[in-house]
Amino acid sequence: MTLLAKTWSSTDFDAEDLTRFAQPEVARETAQGVFALGALTMLLMSGLALLYYGLGLSADHVYTFIVLAVLAIHIATSARVIPDTRVLYLLGMVLLALCGLAFVLLAHRFGHFSPSLFSTVVLLFMVVPLVPWGTREALLAIGVLYLIFTGSTFAAARRFTPETLWTLQFLMVSSAVISLALVARAVVVRKAHLEARFSLTASNEELFRLSNQDALTGAWNRRFLEEHFDAFVSRAAASGVDFCVGVVDVDKFKELNDVHGHACGDRVLQRLVKVLAAALGDDEYVVRMGGDEFVLLMKGYNTRLRLERALEALKVRVEGNPAPAVMPDVSIGLARVSAGMPATLHEVYVVADKALYSAKARPSCSLVEMRLDVEVVR
Repeated sequence: MTLLAKTWSSTDFDAEDLTRFAQPEVARETAQGVFALGALTMLLMSGLALLYYGLGLSADHVYTFIVLAVLAIHIATSARVIPDTRVLYLLGMVLLALCGLAFVLLAHRFGHFSPSLFSTVVLLFMVVPLVPWGTREALLAIGVLYLIFTGSTFAAARRFTPETLWTLQFLMVSSAVISLALVARAVVVRKAHLEARFSLTASNEELFRLSNQDALTGAWNRRFLEEHFDAFVSRAAASGVDFCVGVVDVDKFKELNDVHGHACGDRVLQRLVKVLAAALGDDEYVVRMGGDEFVLLMKGYNTRLRLERALEALKVRVEGNPAPAVMPDVSIGLARVSAGMPATLHEVYVVADKALYSAKARPSCSLVEMRLDVEVVR
């Protein structure tokens, strides 16, 4: 029962985050499985059509196998463009069911199961594990096939010998048991593989976070800035938008620590990062360079307005949160770089730092913006 519960579904896992992680991979593998099922069925039906044609046997068999081959090609092609796992499962079941129904109709048409039809029935059950479905879906697919063959043959039992009926039953049950065992084993292996990948991905993300984020404030650190700045510039150029580098500094931070203590200083930095991060959008970052100095990477044309609002929000006390005893003034120097203009981190930082010192010369929280010209980059 434990094994059945574990293999019942190939898409459900013990944790929601693991299920979300696995869904794209399960969908990709299911599409590949249905494609393989369709391609193999197409080859099988084409081979049978050629065999019957070459032996000069019934044209009904040849036409039936050709139609099934065309259907298999269609389903294999459809599997390449359908993203929904449930629809893919349904396609696989439809292909198996129609093949089974066609074989039954051929048997009824001629009043017996030929050796080739017997072997094809076995192959029909054995290809079920090609699709990475769970035990639930495999049981349904096999059950449909079993009911089609059993119901149609026993309903017209007089047309078939008892030996034929019981041989068919033995072949179907044996093939079904083997297929279900293969499906269950594949689910166990696949889930273990996905769980291992999920754990490895989570560990890598945690390692990346520990090596690239500041432990106190949650901002990115200098290593992150140096390693990702060029990629940030490239993405901005590809988007055709200006980007800005801001240098942020807390005024008289040393005096704040001396008078109110380092715990108060830590809360000031945490509050500052929270306010700045709220002003940022996708693919924008706040970086702690050290002490009370931060660097901002921003894109777009409303960066100045967003930062001015952030400076205003910095003075607002948040109900229910432990606020610093005092919130000092903050200065920001902003260097704007035109879209597509090449610039190194050092060049942009120098301009932003110059703007920062201009902002510090003004009273209260202030922001100064300077445009990085081509002459400066040279």
